[in-house]
Amino acid sequence: MIALVLAQLAARWGQAVTLFALSLAATVATVGVPAYVDTVDQAAVRNELANASPAERILALPSIQAGPGEASGRIDPYDAARAQLPLLEPVTTVQIRVRGLRADAPAAESHLLIARDGFCQRVVYRSGRCPVGNRELALPQDLAEFAELAPGAVLRLTPVVATDFGLQPDGPEATWTVVGVFDPIDPADPYWRTGQDPLGLFSNPSVFTTRTAIETTVHQAEIVHLDAVLPDGRLTADQVPELRAQLERTEQRVREEDPTGGPITTGLPRLLDRISGHGDQARALLPIAAAPLVALCWFVVYLAVGHAAAARRHEFGIVALRGARLWTRAAAIATECLLPVLAAAPIGLLAANLLVDLVGPGTAAAQVDAGQWRSAGLAAAGTALAALLAVRREVAAPVAQLLRRVPPRRRAAVATAEVIVVVLAIVAVVELHGLDGELSGVMVAAPAAVMLAVAVVAARAVRPISTLAGRWALRRGWLGPSLAALALARRPGATRLVIVLALVLGLLGFALTSAEVAAAGRAAEARRALGAVRVLDVEDVERGRLLQAVRAADPSGRYAMAVVIASGRSEDPPVVAVDATRLAEVALWPAQTGAGCEPDQPRCRGTDPAAVAEALRPPAPEPVVVRNGELVAELGLSELTPERTVILSLLLSPPAGIPQVVSFGPVGSDQSTYRAEVTGCPDGCRLTGVAIASNQLPPDEGIGEAPSRIDVRLRGLSQAGAPVGPTGWLADQRRWRQPERGRIGEFAQVAVGEAGVSFAQNGVEVGVSYPALAVDVPYPLPVAVAGDLPDGELVTSIDHQLIRVAPQVRLAGVPGAGAHGVLMDLEYADRLATDPGIASQPQVWLAPDAPPQVIDALHAQGLVVSDDRTLADVQAAGEGSGAALALRYFLLAAGLAVLVGLVALGLVVTVDRRTWRRALRRLRAHGLAERTVSAADLWSYGGVVLVGAVTGLLAAGAAWVATGARLPLGVDETVLEFRPEWRAVAPVWLVVVALLLAAAVVAARWRRQRREVGD
Repeated sequence: MIALVLAQLAARWGQAVTLFALSLAATVATVGVPAYVDTVDQAAVRNELANASPAERILALPSIQAGPGEASGRIDPYDAARAQLPLLEPVTTVQIRVRGLRADAPAAESHLLIARDGFCQRVVYRSGRCPVGNRELALPQDLAEFAELAPGAVLRLTPVVATDFGLQPDGPEATWTVVGVFDPIDPADPYWRTGQDPLGLFSNPSVFTTRTAIETTVHQAEIVHLDAVLPDGRLTADQVPELRAQLERTEQRVREEDPTGGPITTGLPRLLDRISGHGDQARALLPIAAAPLVALCWFVVYLAVGHAAAARRHEFGIVALRGARLWTRAAAIATECLLPVLAAAPIGLLAANLLVDLVGPGTAAAQVDAGQWRSAGLAAAGTALAALLAVRREVAAPVAQLLRRVPPRRRAAVATAEVIVVVLAIVAVVELHGLDGELSGVMVAAPAAVMLAVAVVAARAVRPISTLAGRWALRRGWLGPSLAALALARRPGATRLVIVLALVLGLLGFALTSAEVAAAGRAAEARRALGAVRVLDVEDVERGRLLQAVRAADPSGRYAMAVVIASGRSEDPPVVAVDATRLAEVALWPAQTGAGCEPDQPRCRGTDPAAVAEALRPPAPEPVVVRNGELVAELGLSELTPERTVILSLLLSPPAGIPQVVSFGPVGSDQSTYRAEVTGCPDGCRLTGVAIASNQLPPDEGIGEAPSRIDVRLRGLSQAGAPVGPTGWLADQRRWRQPERGRIGEFAQVAVGEAGVSFAQNGVEVGVSYPALAVDVPYPLPVAVAGDLPDGELVTSIDHQLIRVAPQVRLAGVPGAGAHGVLMDLEYADRLATDPGIASQPQVWLAPDAPPQVIDALHAQGLVVSDDRTLADVQAAGEGSGAALALRYFLLAAGLAVLVGLVALGLVVTVDRRTWRRALRRLRAHGLAERTVSAADLWSYGGVVLVGAVTGLLAAGAAWVATGARLPLGVDETVLEFRPEWRAVAPVWLVVVALLLAAAVVAARWRRQRREVGD
C-alpha cells in the first residue's frame, strides 16, 4: 500500500503540490490568528507602557504618620500587602520636615528631609557622591543652586512640624554635611512621582539622606510612604490578568488590616484595561478575516480533489473491476489526498509564525503554544474533510457508474447545498440586524456566508446569461466570444471558478473597505479627541489669566485659543470651555460633528464652526465693575429688621488673583449712605454676588440673638461720584440668580423693584452669610451638546459648580471631548464662576499655520507648557491600537486569498484542457480558424475573471452593507463614515483584477502551446 501511494504521488505530483499549498494556506490563516494576537498583545504592552502617565505605573498605599519607633509596627502589615505584587518594584520613603537650609531664609521656608529606596541608582552626580554615612545629605541641582550650596557645606537643620500657628520645632538642631549634588537620570521616571514630589515639580524640592540618618535624628513626627513602581520590561501580556488579581488581593488585604485607613491610590487598572482592550479588539477582528480565507481554501481543495477524482473515474472502475476491495480502494484514494494535507500542518505552523514575524507588530512566540496546535489541527481536519467529501462518490460508486465517461449529475444535492448557503446567510443577517447580534462566536463567519451566498446566486445566473450572450454574439458573427460564453454556460468547472474568484475578490474588497473606513474613523477620532492640530498642556494657571495671556500672545485671534477642560461627577459629561471668538479659526471641526442634528431641531447649526461660535457667545450684559478707591452704597433697611443687625457684602472677582469682599454696615434706618474702601482691584473687579449676614449687637448692648428675619435693599452704588454699573442693572431680575442646588434657607431671597434690589433671609444664624449670585452673561448659559445630559439642563461647570444651560446646538461630538460632552464659551463660563480659580486641564490650541512666535509669546506671558501634543502623535498612537493592528491581518488574508485564487485558476485550466482541448481540435478540423480558437481561449478564462470580478464586487458590497456596521473597528461609531472613499480602495482592487486577467491570458497562451504540440 505504501508503495502504491508513493507511486500515485509521484505520478500526480501536481495535484499533491496543489493540495499541499492549499492546506498550507488554510493552516497559515488559522494559526496566524493566535500568533498574530500574541504580537498584538506584545505591542499593546510596549506602546501603552511607553505612553502611560506616571500615575498609571505607580501604586501608593495609605501613608503612615507616626512618631519615631512607632512606624515599624504599622508598616509591617502594609509591607506584607505590598509584597503580594512581585511584578512591581517597592519604594519606601521616610520623611521629616526641616528648616535651616538657607541661613537667611524666612521662618516659613522648610523642606522635606527624606530617605528613599534606590534613589542613588537613578541619579547622576554633578559633584560629590551618594550619602552613605550618618548626617550626610545630597541635594538636587536646582535646590543646590537656589540655596548656593556645594559638597562640603555644613548645615544646621531643625526638625519642624506644621501646626495651625505655623512651623513649630519638632526636635533639637543638628549638624549635617552636604556630600553630593545630583540630577535625575530620567525626570519622567514614575519613580520620581512616588512619595511627596521629591524633585519639587510642584513644591519645594526635597533633601536626600539615609534611613539611618533619619532614625538617629531626634524628632517626634515622621511620615512613611509605601509605594510600588511598575518598571520597564517587566510586564508581559500573559501577566496582565495575574497583576489585576494581585491588585485586588492587595486592596482587600489593606482593607482588612486597616478598615478606617485610606484607600490604595493607583492608575494601574486603567493601564491594564487599555492593554486588555487592544487584545480584545484583535481577538474580535482576526477570526472575521481568517474565516472566509479558510473557507475558500477548503472549497478550492474540494474542487481540486473532486476534479482529479472525476478525471480518474475510469481508472477507479478498472481497479474495482479487477476485484480490489472497497476499503483498499478507499484507503488508496484517501491516503493520496490526506498525505499532502497532513504534511502541510506542521510546516504551516512554522510558516505562520515566520509570516507574523514579518508583518506583525511584534515577535511571534518563540515556542508554538497549545492554541496554535489546536488551530493547526482544526485547519488540517477541515482540509482533510473537504478532500474526503470530494472523493466520497468515487469511493462508493458501483463499477458501472465508474466506467461511464460522463458521471451522473447531482442537481438535487447541489441545489440543496446552495439553498442551505443562502438560508444561512439570511439567518446571519437577520441575527445581526433584527436581533442586534455581534460578530462573535460562529457569527464571525457571517461576512463569508454573505459573500458565498452572493457568489452562489450569481453563479446560478451566469449560466442562462452566458447562454444568451453566446447566442447573441453568434448571431453577430463573433465566434470567439460566442464559443467562450457557451462554454462558460456548459462547463461546471467554470461556474465554480466564478464562485472562487468572487470569494477572492469579495474578501479583498471587504478587507480594503474595512481598513479604509477604520483608518478614516481613527483619523476623525484623533481630530475630535485632540481638538486642534497642536495642543499645548499648560501648568496650573488661573482661568482668567489663561484667557488674557493667550489673547495677548495672539492679538489677531487666528492662531491660538485658550481652552479649559473640566470633568465633574462620574456621570457628568466632560465640559470643554473655549474662547469662542477663535473657535472657527483654530479648532479642528470634523465633518461629522453635525450628524447628531435632527431635522425637526430649528436650533441645530450643523457643522459650521462660525455658527456654533455665534450660538455659544450671544451678546452679554455689561458687567458691574468696581475699582480701587472709595465705594459708596445706598442701603435701606426693612421695618421688620432690627437696627444695626445686618451687614451687606459685595463679592468681587478680579481678572486674576484673590477674590475680594467689600462689606457695608451694620445697616440702620437712620443712615442711607455707607462707605467702604476697595483695595484689591487695581484692574477692576466684577461683581459676582451679594451676601447678607446678621452681626452681633454692639458691645455696650451685649451679644444678642440673631433676628428672625433680615431684609436690606441695595438702591445704588457709586464710585468717584459716578454710578457703578450700567443703567437699571439693580432692578433687572435677570441680573441675579441662586445656586442651582442647596438646602432651602442657605441663600438670600432676591426681589427687584424700581427702587433697587432687596435681599432677605428668614431663620438667620449669627455669623452665617447668605449669598445671592450676580449674573453678567446670558443665563441659562448657551452651550453645544453631544450626547445626553444626565441631569436635565444642569451641568457641572469649569469651577465644579452646577449651572443651568440652554443647548443651542446638537453635535455628534465635541472637539477635545468625544461623543459625549458640552461645549461652552470660556469667558462666559468664567464670569459665571464665583471666584477666579485655578483652571482644570488648561490648554492652548494652535491653528495649523501658527508661527513659532506665538509659542514664544505664550512663554513671555508666563504660561509654562508641560506637554506638547500634535495631531500626528495622536494619530500614530491610534495606529498602534489593537483594532488597527488587526486590520493589517485583513490585508494579509486578502493577499493569501489572491494566491489561492491564482491556484484555483491554474487548477481549472489544467483540468478543463482535457475536454476543452478536444472540442477545439474538432472545431479546427471542421475549418475553424486558429485566430478564432485563440480568441475563444482568451475570452474563456478572461470572461470568467471578469464575471468573477463583477460578482466579487457585488459580494463585497453585500457583505459590507450586511455586516460592516457590526465590525469591531475600535472607533467610536459617531465618527465612522461607513461609505468608504473608493479612491483609496479601487486602485488596489483593480490591480488584483488585472493580475488575474494577466494570469488568464497566460493560461490561454499555455493551452494554445500545449494544443500545438499535441498534448
